[in-house]
Amino acid sequence: MQPAHMAFADVQKFRFGADIEASDGVAGHLEFVVADPAARTVTAAGIKPHLFAKTHIVPIHNVGTATADTVNVNIPLAEIEQAPTSPDAKGAVLSKSTSIVAVSGKRLGKLVQLTIHAETQQLRHLVVEQLGREVLVPAPMIRDVTARQIAVDLGSIAPKDLTPYRPDEELRQAALDAIDDYVPLRIDMPGFQVHVIDGVVWLRGHVASDLNRSLVADQLVNIPGIAAIHNELIPDTSISSAVSMALAHDPRTAGERIGVYPRLGTIRLRGNVRTAAARQAAYEIAAAVPGVKDVLNELNVNPREPGVPDLAAVTNREDMVPGGT
Repeated sequence: MQPAHMAFADVQKFRFGADIEASDGVAGHLEFVVADPAARTVTAAGIKPHLFAKTHIVPIHNVGTATADTVNVNIPLAEIEQAPTSPDAKGAVLSKSTSIVAVSGKRLGKLVQLTIHAETQQLRHLVVEQLGREVLVPAPMIRDVTARQIAVDLGSIAPKDLTPYRPDEELRQAALDAIDDYVPLRIDMPGFQVHVIDGVVWLRGHVASDLNRSLVADQLVNIPGIAAIHNELIPDTSISSAVSMALAHDPRTAGERIGVYPRLGTIRLRGNVRTAAARQAAYEIAAAVPGVKDVLNELNVNPREPGVPDLAAVTNREDMVPGGT
C-alpha cells in the first residue's frame, strides 16, 4: 500500500518565485516555505510583497490553491505586510538555496519546487534542478531536513535515472494523446479520467473489458516523465458479473430473469419481472454494487410472464455474447 501522503489527493505546489495573489490582488512572489523537519510538513509561506520589502511569514492555513505559477492566499496585502518577518526557530526555511544531497554526501542539485498534500501539509515530492534539467524526488526518500540541505536516500536509483519533471497538465495531455493514438481505445475514453500529480498517473473510471484496462496503461509506459501508474479502471465485464451475482443471491430478485447490460459503468436492466417491488429491488441492488456509476431501469412489470431469456437484448432477441449491446 502506498503511503497516505502519496495517495491520490488534492495538492499544493510551491515554486520559488511564483506569483502571490492576495484576496485583493497581486501581492509579490514566493520567496521560501517553512517546514517542520520532524513531521515533514510545510507550516508557512515566505512572501516578498515587492523587490525592496522584507519577506513576511504567512501561516499555511492562509494559503488556498497553490500551483507552480501562482499561490493564492486568503488575506489582503495589507495583512500580509503585518505578518512576522522571522520564522519559528524550530522551522527549516526551504528555498532555492537549499541543496539536495544523497546520504552518501553527493550533491544532486538545488530545490526549485515542492508539493504537499493540501489537507495534511505533508511533503509529497521535491523538484530538483540538476545539471540543466529538473527531476523528481519522492518524499519517502527524504532522510533529513534542514534549511541548508535535504538529505535523500535514492536506494538503487542512480541520480541520472531520476524521473524528469514535467508539469502535470503537460504530462496529462501526453498521456491522453498516447491513449487516443490507439484507435480501439477511443470509444472507452469518455468513461475514464487521467489524473497526474508530479509524474504519478492515476487512471480512474470505466472501460469495456479487462483487456482494455491493460491496454490503457500499456500506452503510457514509455512516456518520459511518468514515474508510476495506478490503474484503478473498472472493466464493464467485472461490474456486470458482480451485478448479476448480486441479483441472483438477493431473495427479492432471485426468482426473476433479469438481463444486465453495462456500458462504461452504467448498467441497464432489461427484461420482465413479476412485481413492481422486484423492479425497484433490482434497481437498488444494482446501484449498491461497488463500481456502478449509474443504473437505467428498463425492466417491465408483467405478472403473467415468468421472465425472458437471460441474454435478451433490447430487440428481445437472444445475444450471442453475455453483456452485449
